[in-house]
Amino acid sequence: MHAIPLNYNDHVLVPLAAGERGSFASMVIVTKPNGARWASGVLGHFSEADDACRFAIEYGKAEVDGRRRPRVLKPIVTGEPDTNRIAAPCASGSVP
Repeated sequence: MHAIPLNYNDHVLVPLAAGERGSFASMVIVTKPNGARWASGVLGHFSEADDACRFAIEYGKAEVDGRRRPRVLKPIVTGEPDTNRIAAPCASGSVP
């Protein structure tokens, strides 16, 4: 399970990727500046833990900013085993 805290606009986002090889559930825990916390529940399922983590971060950022939350992309049928992909970085530390 990935759980690397990320500081974003005075909030702390903790992306989670729970599961086993080939199926990872994406979730995020958000801590507000006043210390209040909430957890998202399962946001979607991904074939890679890093993809689940990236999606959780993007979802948490959108929640903090009051923007529309991202959706899990439907896989494009190409005959390849790739499934849900999000192209955002998954890193620890602060984000401007």
